[in-house]
Amino acid sequence: MPDKSTPETVETIIQDRKTEKVLCDIEAHQSVPADIAERNREIVLQAIKTAGWAPFHYPRKVDNLAEPWRAHVLWDEQAKQAAIYMRDELNVTSKEPRLAAACSALVLVTWLPEVSASEVQQDSKVERETLLARDEEHLAAASAMVQNLLLMLTAHDMGNYWSSGGKLKGPEMFQYLGIPAQEKLLAAVFIEYPEMRDDSRERKPGSLRNDRSDQWIREVTL
Repeated sequence: MPDKSTPETVETIIQDRKTEKVLCDIEAHQSVPADIAERNREIVLQAIKTAGWAPFHYPRKVDNLAEPWRAHVLWDEQAKQAAIYMRDELNVTSKEPRLAAACSALVLVTWLPEVSASEVQQDSKVERETLLARDEEHLAAASAMVQNLLLMLTAHDMGNYWSSGGKLKGPEMFQYLGIPAQEKLLAAVFIEYPEMRDDSRERKPGSLRNDRSDQWIREVTL
């Protein structure tokens, strides 16, 4: 492994990051032992804080915070309870309950739009374009924050999967988890601690990793 100050290390971490869905039935959930949970809790929280150094263009100024994103953290027992709620109360049959049951921790990253669709439609064309442009900046910034988080988790040898959230983004789950309704879910980041890896869980790798190229790069000649 090269020295951590070298560009090669950053390049290696970026390339090592991979999508892997880890799933299990709720009944097969394995609680994280207390010592492992406490050790990794600090790592995950610091990774989130570091991810927050992502650039953003406009201060969002909600609750006196400049950042246009928020991170809602569920540790393994809270993730299990969320899985049970989705399955038993919301009758969710998609993969979200099984993802939540299998993870060691779950980070829900939201972003804060400035306008709703109804508000945009009521504004003039110029105002609408300005507001939508600001929201595009907020969304781009929050996406950079999520990528930072994935790279930090990868650097700590933690498995991670960026899901768009599925049923987790619905109003029922927002209310259940205490997430303000004006926020929008950008990423459900499912985390697997290295100590919790075993072969009992179902694993599905990302489908596009082998489809990558560099043919989308264009050097401009004038």
